[in-house]
Amino acid sequence: MKKIIIWVLVLGLLVGFLAPLFTSSSDSSTQAATFGFKENLATTYGKTIAIPLKVTENCTALQLKIADSVVLEVPKPKQKEVYFLDTKDFKPGAYLLDLQVQDAAGNLYTEQRNLRILSDIKPERWSLKLGAEFTHDTRNYTQGLTFWNGELFESTGDPNQDGSSMVSKINMATGQPVQQGKTTFKQQLDASKFGEGIAIFGNEIFQLTWKNQQCFVYDLNTFQLKRELAYNGEGWGLCTDGKQLIMSDGTERLTFRDPKTFETLRTLEVYSDQGPLPQLNELEYIDGLIYANIYTTNFVAVIEPALGRVIALIDASNLVAAGKGNGEVLNGIAHNVKTGKTYMTGKNWPKMFEVSIIK
Repeated sequence: MKKIIIWVLVLGLLVGFLAPLFTSSSDSSTQAATFGFKENLATTYGKTIAIPLKVTENCTALQLKIADSVVLEVPKPKQKEVYFLDTKDFKPGAYLLDLQVQDAAGNLYTEQRNLRILSDIKPERWSLKLGAEFTHDTRNYTQGLTFWNGELFESTGDPNQDGSSMVSKINMATGQPVQQGKTTFKQQLDASKFGEGIAIFGNEIFQLTWKNQQCFVYDLNTFQLKRELAYNGEGWGLCTDGKQLIMSDGTERLTFRDPKTFETLRTLEVYSDQGPLPQLNELEYIDGLIYANIYTTNFVAVIEPALGRVIALIDASNLVAAGKGNGEVLNGIAHNVKTGKTYMTGKNWPKMFEVSIIK
């Protein structure tokens, strides 16, 4: 008799434990609304796609958001609703589809899906023709390279943590920092700072740091530190379009910043027709386009700044073969506006080259 009572008690406990599980499963099937597809969405920029929504009878309100923007609101939705998304209203990139519905009892339900909008452009393949060679200091772990008024400036990193990060004006004939009398146009960082990309705006040099979340701003003429600016995340490459600073962080994202405050003005995700293009590194702005080294590769991406579409990939394998020596990866693009000539080098390379881009 005792055994029977014990088994009854055990059975009762099991029923009490399992019942909520079955009840929860049943409730989820009667959720007020859901997407009419199971997987995430991928489409191409310029297309209009249908996003079907399934709604139960007890749904009293429906709202659909894309990237925190409300794109659809229906106070009394039908059992089948469709939102037609015109991708021209968005840039290529990754977005969150957020469906929120309310049932008659006032309960709020949320369901989410991911959306990727790919570029509608297949990147062209460009190449390089090598021109004049210049000496490059093999001690320079090149992170930034740029021209200003016909003069070359370089920023370097510090992989050995020995305080070798610096920014300097470079004598192209020797590859060394420019000297005038007793003045050397160079600024060194301490070993706790890892220098990254540079850009010149107005009379100031902006130098990023890798993980310190600091941008150092120097006087262009004296190289004296004027101020420090803060940002979140990592700093990789930096360039300017003459109005704002453009920054990479090692992902597919570019951030456009105010030169006075370093505040974010807008962000851009760089996409090809195949998907995002991550590991964007050193940047240069040339004739209305952004050129970006793709870290650890021999390729340079050519990016449309309005939408982030990759319009071309430059294969720089011949440059790497001719200039790398015992150095590391390709990194460093500088365009001399005065002469119209472009130069490229890499980390710890013995050479820098004048290059012509063959489209």
